[in-house]
Amino acid sequence: MKWIWAVAGISALVSAAPSLAEQRVTAGMHTFTDSEENRIETYVVEMMQSLQRDWTLRLRGALDRVVLPPLPGLPGSQENVDAITAASRPVASAELSKQGYSKLRQEVTGAVDWLSPIRTWQAGASFYYSHESDYVGRLLSVNVGRHWNQGNTTLALIGAHGFDDVRPEAHESGDRSEHNRDTWDLTAVWTQTLGERTLSQLGAETHWVQGFQSNPYRSVYAGGTRVPERHPQRRFRRALFGRIDRYLMTRASLSLGARYYSDDWGVQAGTFDVRLNQYVGDHLIVRYRYRYHRQGAAYFFSDLYEEVGGVDGFVSGDYKLDDFDSNLFGVKFTVPFEGISLQPWMAGVVLDLKYERYFDSQSFAANVLEAGFTWPF
Repeated sequence: MKWIWAVAGISALVSAAPSLAEQRVTAGMHTFTDSEENRIETYVVEMMQSLQRDWTLRLRGALDRVVLPPLPGLPGSQENVDAITAASRPVASAELSKQGYSKLRQEVTGAVDWLSPIRTWQAGASFYYSHESDYVGRLLSVNVGRHWNQGNTTLALIGAHGFDDVRPEAHESGDRSEHNRDTWDLTAVWTQTLGERTLSQLGAETHWVQGFQSNPYRSVYAGGTRVPERHPQRRFRRALFGRIDRYLMTRASLSLGARYYSDDWGVQAGTFDVRLNQYVGDHLIVRYRYRYHRQGAAYFFSDLYEEVGGVDGFVSGDYKLDDFDSNLFGVKFTVPFEGISLQPWMAGVVLDLKYERYFDSQSFAANVLEAGFTWPF
């Protein structure tokens, strides 16, 4: 955790320095739980400092604590279901699979942004680094944007390169070797104001992946035996998306979004999303959400592999590569303490509480509860 305290220390020094430009430091904590008793706790420190000549520096540090319950077991079996077929965590033995599992994930992001004096051009760059016991992620990103029509029209281009290391922990089955993965991303987004109360957005993104893309802890039954999951080493992904936001006269806003996705693994998907944000009084914001997702399967995915070689040498136990549709309903309550705080130190604190219900055609369903706060200081 030394890195997160370093970010906090830098943020504190910046906050204590004479204020020559805009500065902001916030801390937050969120916890996520679902009906399967999986839990993720996230602690975040963020700092933003405006520099001279239209430059801005941003730092972010986060710590995730992931807690997973024991894997479900089959009556009369010495091994648990997911320890045999679709483990999403390292399982060193059948006995250990019956115990809970936890891990820490640390990440830090540094970014610098520039906005031209006449506010027509903007650019930026960032570097992201994350570390956990079996995975190291890195992402270098650059962006450039152009504004027209007094800022009502914007075109943004974002490019990124990721280079990750996969270092599996000791486990009973699956792939035990270390691997690398490289990704290249290119995204273009057009944002257009449509009148005083409507904002629209259209975009396209491409994503190239080269390297290991399987779950090293997952085994699949093929040809009557267990074999490590094997996915292709290359993948080209592309998507088109759009969104329109409309402010309503009842202190509410409506947002409609859609996304079409396809890749060279044969997966095609469509997603529709709608959100309604509503003020209830001056200190409560309620957000209602619904999302529908429908996708086809990858060409090599199968519920039953008759041969050890699977399809063209590939086997998968990842349900996200199967044919399915899903629904998500949710509600979120946000309470800003601005103007109602009884203590000065609570000014600017924001509390969040979110509940979502997810279910899909694979007979999987989950209740998701998330709570947290953000505190500026």
